[in-house]
Amino acid sequence: MQSDLIKLNQEGTPLFDLLKTICQKEIYSFHALPISSFGHSDILPFCGKEDVFLESTITDEAFDNFFFPKGVIRESQKLTAQIYNADRSFYITGGTSVANQIAITALYDKEDEILIDKNCHQSVHFHSHSQALGANVDYLCPDLIAEDGQLTAWSIEKLTNKVLSKQSEEAGYDLIILTAQSYEGLIYDIPAVLLHLLKAGVKTRKFFIDEAWGSLNYFSDDTRPYTVMNIDSIIEEYPNLEVVCTQSAHKSLFCLRQASLIHCKGGKELPYKIEVAKFRIHTTSPNYAILASLDLAQAYMRQYGNEMASYSRALVNTFKEEINSEPELALLHAESEVFQDHWHIHHDPTKVMLNVTSLGDSSVIKDKLLRENIFVKRILSNHLLLSFHIGINKEAVGALTRALVLISQPSVINRDIKINSISKTFIIPYPPGVPIVFPGDKINAEITQKIKQYEDSGMLVISA
Repeated sequence: MQSDLIKLNQEGTPLFDLLKTICQKEIYSFHALPISSFGHSDILPFCGKEDVFLESTITDEAFDNFFFPKGVIRESQKLTAQIYNADRSFYITGGTSVANQIAITALYDKEDEILIDKNCHQSVHFHSHSQALGANVDYLCPDLIAEDGQLTAWSIEKLTNKVLSKQSEEAGYDLIILTAQSYEGLIYDIPAVLLHLLKAGVKTRKFFIDEAWGSLNYFSDDTRPYTVMNIDSIIEEYPNLEVVCTQSAHKSLFCLRQASLIHCKGGKELPYKIEVAKFRIHTTSPNYAILASLDLAQAYMRQYGNEMASYSRALVNTFKEEINSEPELALLHAESEVFQDHWHIHHDPTKVMLNVTSLGDSSVIKDKLLRENIFVKRILSNHLLLSFHIGINKEAVGALTRALVLISQPSVINRDIKINSISKTFIIPYPPGVPIVFPGDKINAEITQKIKQYEDSGMLVISA
């Protein structure tokens, strides 16, 4: 029996085996999921990764009701609401796609007219168009474009005119759905946007904001003013306002994948509407390990949130200083300001767009970094997007810099190789160390293409 089990583990579990291998590798992720990053936090005494793999057959009766909690879940959610300045907060264990469905369902009334930011996550669009909702949907299309069309945003003029134009023709939009922050780190000043709309005479009083990437923004003075729940003064002036936001907590906090948060402000009945929508949509078998990780995450952020947010920004500066001090990386530069001429758009300082034009194609550089155990998820035509989340430490920054230096070496070594020139040196890919060009050979297009192929495959190509 024991030998059969061993055989099963070796040959019958391909998914498990690959996941175990990946988890055991020392991979530094400059994407998301801080809890999965290799290495220990430079701030936290421990990250709690091992503590949250908890599960029990004992649920509601001896624990708490997940949907209408009155015990420990409600107590923990209350602590979370305090640090996010929300009236109420809710834990979701099915990911932010489910959280978005719950938020929209809670705010939506039959026959409502909805305006949706076209850059919203797919889950917003799917649910709004679903038969279960059957909403009348209109779209806010981006009118600001940068980086070869890969970065887009909407102007405040476009949004305001769109909403007021609808009001002049009909009753207007009952619900407006916007994205607070893009994958690339563009942050809309949501409180200022809401106030601008209301002062302009917009009658809409229900707003849903997808703040998936914005959990950490609440813990630093340079981004806190732009956060969705920073609307106390607006609620005082417009008490019939209802604002709900969702956060993909696992992207920014030390919690497990699919851990998500819903926050709300305004409207006495709004929290109950969210609980009912949660009861209708969420699985009746919530993941208690994810719940526990959300509880740990709020405790970490309560005690260390400001410090970790500050440290993430310090590591960004450290990285910029390191690439500036490396001669091989002299042509690299970190770009952080896009659409800076628009007052309602800002940039997340923990997101770095690294221009890698001098090293080659960004998709090739991404693959080369992965071979050096550096994971980058998002690329643009000439850029890598690096997320310095709270799981990044000094060790990860050092590893990234060393990997970029290593990748740059072939390009630096061969910078004098020009097509149709006569080579004065041997040109040798290593391994295997066999010259492909000898002194006196003409370097034609075929040779330069071969050199590029060797470099793209990760080989060191030496001119000696």
